[in-house]
Amino acid sequence: MSEGNSLFKKIIRKFHSRFVNYEGKIEYAKIARYFFSKDILNIPIRVVNKIQHTIFNITRTSSKGILFDLSLPKNVIYPITFKQPTSPTVSIIIPIFNQIDYTTNCIIGLFENISNKYSYEIIIVNDQSTDESEHILNSTFKGITIITNDVNIGFVRSCNKGASAARGKYICFLNNDTYVQPYWLESLIDLIERDHTIGLVGSMLIYPNGMLQEAGNIIWKNGLGWNLGRKENRFNSAYNYVREVDYISGASILLNKNDFNTLGGFDELYVPAYYEDTDLCFNMRYKLNKKVVYCPQSKIIHYEGITSGTNLYSGVKKHQAINQIKFLNKWKAELDQYHLSYALKNIPQSISKYNAKSILIIDSYVPCYNKESGSNRLFQIIKIIQHLGYKITFLPDNQKADQPYTSELQAMGVEVLFKNQYFQTSCKKQLLKIINTIDIVWICRPELFEKYYPILTTKTHIKFIYDTIDLHFLRLKRENELFPHKKNNWRAVKKSEILSANRADVALAITPVDEAILKDLAVKNTSVIPNIHTLQYHSANSEFEFNNRSGLLFIGGYSHTPNIDAVVWLIRHIMPLVWAKIPDIKVTLLGNNPTDTIKNLASDKVIIPGFIDDVSPYFNSHKVFVAPLRYGAGMKGKIGQSLEFGLPIVSTNIGIEGMNMNHEIDVLVANTESEIAKSIIRLYTDQDLWIQIRKGGNKIIEPYTPAAVEQKLKQLFEQL
Repeated sequence: MSEGNSLFKKIIRKFHSRFVNYEGKIEYAKIARYFFSKDILNIPIRVVNKIQHTIFNITRTSSKGILFDLSLPKNVIYPITFKQPTSPTVSIIIPIFNQIDYTTNCIIGLFENISNKYSYEIIIVNDQSTDESEHILNSTFKGITIITNDVNIGFVRSCNKGASAARGKYICFLNNDTYVQPYWLESLIDLIERDHTIGLVGSMLIYPNGMLQEAGNIIWKNGLGWNLGRKENRFNSAYNYVREVDYISGASILLNKNDFNTLGGFDELYVPAYYEDTDLCFNMRYKLNKKVVYCPQSKIIHYEGITSGTNLYSGVKKHQAINQIKFLNKWKAELDQYHLSYALKNIPQSISKYNAKSILIIDSYVPCYNKESGSNRLFQIIKIIQHLGYKITFLPDNQKADQPYTSELQAMGVEVLFKNQYFQTSCKKQLLKIINTIDIVWICRPELFEKYYPILTTKTHIKFIYDTIDLHFLRLKRENELFPHKKNNWRAVKKSEILSANRADVALAITPVDEAILKDLAVKNTSVIPNIHTLQYHSANSEFEFNNRSGLLFIGGYSHTPNIDAVVWLIRHIMPLVWAKIPDIKVTLLGNNPTDTIKNLASDKVIIPGFIDDVSPYFNSHKVFVAPLRYGAGMKGKIGQSLEFGLPIVSTNIGIEGMNMNHEIDVLVANTESEIAKSIIRLYTDQDLWIQIRKGGNKIIEPYTPAAVEQKLKQLFEQL
């Protein structure tokens, strides 16, 4: 650290006027911007590394200035050669006027940080630069297109000229005073390809010192813009989810070339520059009826003010005020109808105006949908609620941004509250900041309802949904009955669940059986929202499949004690009876977090793979699914998952509870060791029965499809 500080002292002495403000304070952000841009190519890489390390240590203590996880400019070997695809997916258009050092860094960033996922071309539009831009670009980079204007025509016209030469399906406008981050381009294309209601997408802009520069923008009724998140912590959960915005800065935007041409490109009303990007976003929304969306997964470092300066009264920058009046006159009707007056209190409403209502969902942790049934149900519910037009905020009680699940939710447009070493604000404080924007609160589990209801009930406009997931007390009571020597607190849990259910505006059961129990306990407002399943198989040749499948299958998360009990019972007590008749039959035990008890069951006949992300090959190759559950409650996700894949099932009454399944029609039901063993052998060897059970399962899954559950949720929200 002392070596780095000594280096800084030399820099400050040499460039005192550049890096010290009028109060005599050192502006480290200016140092960072200078050395990560203009002179980076002339500094030995060992010195660059020292500077980066020192600035990181200085800024890491600030909640706002943080360089962690940023890709920074590097020394590279020239020349750099880019591929030249015949039909690129995207054309990256970079208009330039002088500032060759920034332009060089910008292109290096493209070379370093774009993968091979999408093909691209680079088009540089040189607007009569007076430095050595053209010579340096031609000698430094191969495989890029350079268009040099005969005369200086300005930023707007240069962008349009570059677009006219573009061959890609998409065009991406990128300022030359930027340095793109890994997945910058891929994230933009992924998003616009995934949702065809989106017309234009744009990036998170970051200052060179790591602070957030822009996370989308608000346009007020008077036409003035507001950069969301400016000079705040870029790790703040509020700025890290995909969302619709008024407009996105043209420093990094991507759209379909056909849409750009349909709109006539950037309106030359705004020549030479400023408000052309805002106008394009308004055209996209109000003329083409397509969304303008901020994509925080796409990040760039932006050296703001390099291209046009920062003085509002001179140079190109003076046109910002001039063009604001032009923009206001052109879009006055839309601004009056859809946009709010400038006021800090109007920021939350301006951010959320593109969603009809807002819902907060609280659970113990972010839904790890491929590890447990309850999480998968909640993840599917989130997708449905989002399809209904709600803005969703998810609060994990453990405050952790578990991956990859948090990033996936954020990419879907779900705000996930969290804290980590770079963003230390507690989830409770974040919650209190947004509480006035919340219309509905969906709380899972009784202990979480008890914790958060007192905080949120201070706002009388909020409606509460209590999601039981399963009736915890019933599961614990059944466990106590099966193992009397194991004492648990099922009576206290029952009291807590009933209290939570009665406090909520509606209590959700997962099956009609659970709902009936709630009603018997005098809970008045109830509804059923089950697990959600989609048929995964469409095979017409069940006879072929029967003859080409083998083995028994079980799946379940082993942090859930009923699953441990079921598997131990299966292997130690049931399978010996099966192996006596079919010695070579194997059992595969899928599931997350197998305990030592489970691992110790492994043998040449018992396979325990541990967590598997994609379990479809197992469901598509095994012959019978076995779920010998002796206690539990609610709807069992493993049963629904087996139905999805058309895998015939042997289970207990507890296993199929609440699913309206019928013995010998769509399942074989057995409850003792000998009965279960006989059912396994019968279903494993009887082709006609196997086909019959498989066909019967198709009808059982119909009430649990996303479309069916969406109708239930729609009715539920309408009744609140």
